Amino acid sequence: MKNITILDLEQVSGISKSTISRYLRGEGVSKEKCKIIENTISKTGYVKNNFAQLLRTSKSNLIGVLVPDLDNPFFLQILKRLDQLAYAEGKSLVIKTTDSDYTRELTAIAFLRGFRVDGIFFCRSELDDQKIRDLKITVPIISIDKKFESMKSIVSNNFTNGYILTKHIFENTKENVMFFSRSKESSSVKERIAGYVKACNELNKDVFSYTYKKKDGVNFYRLRTYILENNIGAIISRNDNEAIKLQSFLNNLYYNKRFKRIRFAGFDNIRLSNHIFPKLTTIDQHIEKMCNTAYKILSNFDDYKENEYIQEAELFVRESTVWR
Repeated sequence: MKNITILDLEQVSGISKSTISRYLRGEGVSKEKCKIIENTISKTGYVKNNFAQLLRTSKSNLIGVLVPDLDNPFFLQILKRLDQLAYAEGKSLVIKTTDSDYTRELTAIAFLRGFRVDGIFFCRSELDDQKIRDLKITVPIISIDKKFESMKSIVSNNFTNGYILTKHIFENTKENVMFFSRSKESSSVKERIAGYVKACNELNKDVFSYTYKKKDGVNFYRLRTYILENNIGAIISRNDNEAIKLQSFLNNLYYNKRFKRIRFAGFDNIRLSNHIFPKLTTIDQHIEKMCNTAYKILSNFDDYKENEYIQEAELFVRESTVWR
């Protein structure tokens, strides 16, 4: 089946192609002609050629978004909100995952630039400021959840978040508190760990860190041994997604009388954290507000002069840390 063109619409509808072109661009066309064109499009199955519009106007109405992965609900929440905001303005997202890999991210950026996107959101980019400058990107670029000097950044105060969460947990246990993370971490998680360390030092508590390699996954039985050997009574996880995995495994042992009960906490306040048992104590970074700010900056880029915008977070205390 051949592609339907404006010439086909002209032939079927009896309306000139110049009038049809004006209709497709959203310009003034009489209601009567609009109805005829709409009926003709429906009957013929015509699909607007967005690439042709790009060649004519150099405006794609596309916005690029780079995220490390789609496994973490944190990034899914970002994508959902950005998509809502873009849709309200008649724009669409082009989403590329980077797997937190430097080379893959550069390839993704080149891909987005090839589509002449109107702007790019970087979510926890692996690039540094010098590389960003070297790329000489000419469209607005916004970083979400990582601070850059070379582009406007919307971030949470992860250091303070880690500090507050640690202090809360020590108020509810006399046992040791451990931070659970990967061997290679994002700047956001490193800041959370630094906040945890500061709280431990202030309270004269020992610092306990358990790390694993992403490619190998978590050895839960090795983790169990570490907890017992170090009298760990609470675990702060790098994010909610992983806190829930730990909680599910260790609580299953607890309810089968094979392990002691552990307190858990995470970051991000993903939806599942409030629907598991026990409900998870977490830091809510107010992702929707972060995205709202990021999109406003993208849409009115020259009106925002500062390079860093901090979104205040909120501690949600739930059953996973406060049982007696």
